[in-house]
Amino acid sequence: MSYKTILVHLEPTPASEARLQAAVEFAGKLDAELIGLGGRASMIQAAPLAMAEGGSYAVEAWAEDEARSLAEVEATFRRLGGGATWRAVPDYPTDAMCDNAAGVDLIITGLERAAADFAPDAADTVLRAGLPVIALPAGHPQIGFERIVVAWKDTREARRAVSDALPLLRRAGEVAIVSVSTHSGAAATPASIDNLISRLARHGVNAVVEPVSTRRDPADKLISFATSRRADLIVSGAFGHSKAGEWLLGGMTQTLLECSPLPVLFSH
Repeated sequence: MSYKTILVHLEPTPASEARLQAAVEFAGKLDAELIGLGGRASMIQAAPLAMAEGGSYAVEAWAEDEARSLAEVEATFRRLGGGATWRAVPDYPTDAMCDNAAGVDLIITGLERAAADFAPDAADTVLRAGLPVIALPAGHPQIGFERIVVAWKDTREARRAVSDALPLLRRAGEVAIVSVSTHSGAAATPASIDNLISRLARHGVNAVVEPVSTRRDPADKLISFATSRRADLIVSGAFGHSKAGEWLLGGMTQTLLECSPLPVLFSH
């Protein structure tokens, strides 16, 4: 398996330009095609009441702003992306990303929060795309894969994340399997860890096990470990519980979405 086509969403912001630069470099290292996407919802989708009150003038002004925004983003993409493919879609960005997911192998998006009609929601994209999603912190300059930390818990989502990340794990110089134990018990059984190590070895991945423990949020411990090891990328299953449960009760996915200083490859 390899990533042949990568999709990245762009907005007219400095964080988006940094994301594009990281995506261009990343796609070049993997010899993959890069597709840039600009999605903006129409006024009738995003602000129907304002449209009703403002009439044709409001619709025209919204359309002009939308066109100006997309033109700005496309110009940046053409400048930095070379001959890569550009698509402008008149829809909510998250919907546009997921509607284009069938033709790609990997999605890149940002971790910063923004209005739904302006930028994709990273959590919703992970849940809906059916693909691995690399989420970058705002302004992060690159997507490296020399040192990778895998958040391991023997769940469907974590197993899927390892499978989705294999193209990068095979290229990595260092791979750490991190199982975070808490006061309520171990994150993974020794048998599942042994099985994972054996599986990765058959793919040529020489991974090491790094068991850690904490009495606090396991995601905070994972982030602390990854930053201390100067990791380039975290690989994690996403939303083993419902999204609502993560928001209400907290969870690994939510903490990574809100706090990770590193790119995270999520799989659901």
